[in-house]
Amino acid sequence: MEPQEIQKKVEEFENEGLGWYQNIDLKCGITTKTRQIWGEEIDHPRKRFEEIATAIPADLTGKSVLDIGCNAGFLAFEAKDRGADYVCGVDLKQGYIDQARFCAEVRNQELDFRVLSIYELESLQRSFDLVFCVGILYHCQYLLEAVEQASRITADTLIVETAIHPAHLDLPLVRYVRSSGYGGAQAEGAARLPGHWHPNMTALTDMFLEQGFASVEQLFVYGGRGGIVAHR
Repeated sequence: MEPQEIQKKVEEFENEGLGWYQNIDLKCGITTKTRQIWGEEIDHPRKRFEEIATAIPADLTGKSVLDIGCNAGFLAFEAKDRGADYVCGVDLKQGYIDQARFCAEVRNQELDFRVLSIYELESLQRSFDLVFCVGILYHCQYLLEAVEQASRITADTLIVETAIHPAHLDLPLVRYVRSSGYGGAQAEGAARLPGHWHPNMTALTDMFLEQGFASVEQLFVYGGRGGIVAHR
């Protein structure tokens, strides 16, 4: 595709669909994101990626990778750029999968993007060396089922990032938030919190240890978010 065609298609996705929540580098001097959707930064999810980047091997040659809730494919493309052999990205919304497939075409990379729920991961009929479950769990109505599904298809390493409840680390607990309408940075109270289920770090760790992982390490806790990496 010529640069003019690419730019035109990027603008079509921006104006006619869900808008670009992720800023994807199309490797041709064009990036996708020009405005905020939910109060995120323009280079989103760069900051979120940097918070988990230390757990991602620099060389993924020959590895298989799954990006759950891939959106336009930021983490999936990062894995492919690091040499991953097979990369699959799944998301509930067809519009995001359309964006991801377009980005893969422009970047001239082969990735497998599918419309699929986290509760249907076993239908992929395979396991993955590295699994990303980033920005997903707090949206899941059935939290433990989501944890189980993500764990079952992880052969080696699972990286999880989610909204957390920062308090009471002496107890593993999960806070239920009635308001799931994220109001952005200017909102107050529950209106600022995305999704419904917010485990504290103790509960987040325990849920994945319960799934048979040999170790679970904390990556970060900051601003109502937390990250872990679980190893088989």
